[in-house]
Amino acid sequence: MKHSSRPSQLALLLPAVVAAVALTACGREDDGRTAGQRLDDGISKMEQKSEEAKQDTRQAMDNMGNKMDRTADKVGAAVDDAQITTSIKTALAGDPKLSALDVKVETEKGHVTLDGTAPDLAARDRAGSMALAAKGVQSVNNRIKVNG
Repeated sequence: MKHSSRPSQLALLLPAVVAAVALTACGREDDGRTAGQRLDDGISKMEQKSEEAKQDTRQAMDNMGNKMDRTADKVGAAVDDAQITTSIKTALAGDPKLSALDVKVETEKGHVTLDGTAPDLAARDRAGSMALAAKGVQSVNNRIKVNG
């Protein structure tokens, strides 16, 4: 029985070897370069691709850093706006003619809008001046109406 299985194994192995040799020959170009030259070219191409990947990674890292900076700026601006609003409301609450409850203060990127009512024109103007004096204020839109 051993004699009959050996030719069958050879029959299976021979086509596989022939196919492997044929595939290797198909992939080879006879361009006159030595194996060493082809290896050097392959290494050079690999180094070039590695450098391109390094540049792509640097660019991606720079982009991510810029996005993080912009996000931090937005968070910082929101905190600054909240501080400005609180500062103005505190100043208004300390004025006997102005009630912080009657004046709505909104702040966006340092630009303040005042809405509400005041007992007279002097109180309205004082509210605008207080808002403008707060640290970080860029501008004030005083839309406070005078009662009376």
